[in-house]
Amino acid sequence: MINAQTQTGYLNLITGEAVGKDDTWHVAFNRNAAMLNSGASGTGNVGGALGDAQAGFYKASGEPDLNVFLNTSPDAELSHLKETFPAPAKWSADALVSAFGKSWYDYDLQNHAVTQADNIGYLVRSAEGDSYARMRIKSLHFGASAQTFELEFKVQPNTSQQFAPQIITFGQPAGYTSGSVCFDFDADATVDCATSELWDVMIGFAGREVFLRTNSGPSGPGQGGAVGPFDWNELKNYTSATTDTSGQSLKPAYVPDTTGGTFTDNLWYEYNLQGAHKLWPNYRVYLINTDTKTESAPVYALQIISYYGEDGSSGQPVVRWKPITLTTEE
Repeated sequence: MINAQTQTGYLNLITGEAVGKDDTWHVAFNRNAAMLNSGASGTGNVGGALGDAQAGFYKASGEPDLNVFLNTSPDAELSHLKETFPAPAKWSADALVSAFGKSWYDYDLQNHAVTQADNIGYLVRSAEGDSYARMRIKSLHFGASAQTFELEFKVQPNTSQQFAPQIITFGQPAGYTSGSVCFDFDADATVDCATSELWDVMIGFAGREVFLRTNSGPSGPGQGGAVGPFDWNELKNYTSATTDTSGQSLKPAYVPDTTGGTFTDNLWYEYNLQGAHKLWPNYRVYLINTDTKTESAPVYALQIISYYGEDGSSGQPVVRWKPITLTTEE
């Protein structure tokens, strides 16, 4: 079990010990985010790959199969960790990962442009960490002909447990063509990303990359974060960013921007099954190469089997792993 409730917890797979940031570590956790010591996450050469996607947890449409998720156990999924795994085509290092994920936009192949994903929204925590907002991307077009966006917010001030009634919007500045643009939803103002520490949402377009970030983790110095995406038809009925429609607290669900690669491309969990704001593991198996620069470095198969620890509190991922020898095709 890794204590990642309020800080990043680091794990050395070779020794099996929880260690400090400045020690030799291979895998780290911050709340539900899992990281490798490489790329944007660390100075090491740890590489990751997916060993077993656990396709049986998902329907052909890609939707989670509730019957499977709700009727399995760590013991029932242990056999997947004991499989024989072929060497992956490549090992992936970590990169920056936004709390918004990638569901907020679509790629318009016909017009070679990025446009908004319809009918989804998010809840966002401010840089100060004590106010919130409901957000959706009302319009978006990043392409050769135009770079435009409009984000819509309802703000929950730090003195309230409810959204204020007015809707505020954030759009591209005059003459915008590329780069980062930041918004402080408490002040209802566009601010300078480079000089302000109080921006809450950053959106931008650079080269072929589009990004949407919170003021948190590797993205900024603040205490921001987000939860979602939500179906907009559900989210628009929320009256609070800290309590859902059933009265359950949403505060533990907020996550900051972080770094990741294999773990974020192939999430180890599903969230909000049956409307419950919890995480359910899908028992995927990840292959972890402790040093991709050294041919003889140990390689492990790893599963994340829980998020709640023995006391039932969130932010305590439980991990199991075993050393493996990868097979190669003749």
